[in-house]
Amino acid sequence: MIRHSPRARRRTLLTGATAAAALGASAACGDDGPAGTADDPVTIGFEWWGDEARAEITQQAVDLFEQKNEGIKVRASFADYPVYWEGLTTRMVSQDLPDVFQMDYPRLRQFATNGMLLPLEGVVDTSDFREGLLDTGKIDDELIAVPVAANHLGLIYRADWYAEHGIDAPQPGHTWEEYGETIRTLTAALGEGKWGAEDWARSYLFLEMWLYQQGASFYTEDSASLGFTKDQLLAWWETSAPHIEAGDIPTFEEASSWTADGMVEDTLASEIRWDSAVTGLWPAVEEAGGQLALAAPPTSDPNNLGIYRKPSMQFVIAANSENAEASAKLIEFCLTDPEAIAILGTNRGIPATNVGLESVELDEASQAILDYEESVAEYVAPSPPAPPAAAGAIEAKYTEIYEQVQYAELTPEAAADLFFEEAATLFASEE
Repeated sequence: MIRHSPRARRRTLLTGATAAAALGASAACGDDGPAGTADDPVTIGFEWWGDEARAEITQQAVDLFEQKNEGIKVRASFADYPVYWEGLTTRMVSQDLPDVFQMDYPRLRQFATNGMLLPLEGVVDTSDFREGLLDTGKIDDELIAVPVAANHLGLIYRADWYAEHGIDAPQPGHTWEEYGETIRTLTAALGEGKWGAEDWARSYLFLEMWLYQQGASFYTEDSASLGFTKDQLLAWWETSAPHIEAGDIPTFEEASSWTADGMVEDTLASEIRWDSAVTGLWPAVEEAGGQLALAAPPTSDPNNLGIYRKPSMQFVIAANSENAEASAKLIEFCLTDPEAIAILGTNRGIPATNVGLESVELDEASQAILDYEESVAEYVAPSPPAPPAAAGAIEAKYTEIYEQVQYAELTPEAAADLFFEEAATLFASEE
């Protein structure tokens, strides 16, 4: 669903090619030369993915930006995540992208290697970003994206259920085996329809974390191939398989029946997630009488949690933008203007700039994220290189093939073979 920002007070229900065409309406446009004047303003397109709540606060920030920059008008649009990327990918072919748009880290190389993004060094002020974050916007040492916010993988858990059943809060370095014992205890104690955890093996992100814990990686350093073996993949799947068989975690069929996240459904005691996810889960769990907390994820090596600081999302400028200066002003405003930061809050995650961190008003959930990140700071590794251009397709293929294992349509061995074959084909298609 493609939607104009709330100021337009209208919604358009579109999909496929029609959606792409609608998004194209806010593509890069404007006069040649620098940002305009109040009498002769330039117009820039600004697009992001997200829900109505994100759209409302983003439009408020855009309105404030226009008040403070009378020579610039912003045509804002947003969409749900799948439709957003469907539209941008289609428009990438015709080089019909908005001036400024929200980027997802796994897709950065895809757009960068196709020459769709403007190098940002000397265009956007980068002097105030938190340590280590700016490098995540570089491809081949060239800055093409700036982080909006940051997050880390962690274990989100029901602190009230843990305490009620005599389980201590997890500490950095707790092992997968210890986590398994906790899951068994909680599932037995919570009763029918509730589980200690979900099936973590379903996610390539958690596989990546597990591989880092062992000194391996999901992709090679040059992002040209997979960085792990079939035996490692089979070993990863085996970390959760016994728990599924024992009923300690829900089967794929049981989890598929939920209409929302398992914690929102009041059925899960814990799950591994990006820590920023806690802000979305917190209100529903609190309304149900529960209490969430964040802890380090389980690990294979007590001295290596396999976590790194990742941009929750990034801002980029289209290479064919006719208003790079105005576009840069919008990005800088959203990331460093104290009034804008107060409006945007932590909806996109913990701010990536120092002034953002100082200016944002933290609610209880956001404070829990900061406390968690401080507790694991000594374990946070440098961010890996941006994933390959084929990353989105490879990661979707992982999910598809793992589901076939869960439905007993493929043996784990056959599934591992198939995944490596499919990944090789996808890598070759990008050459």
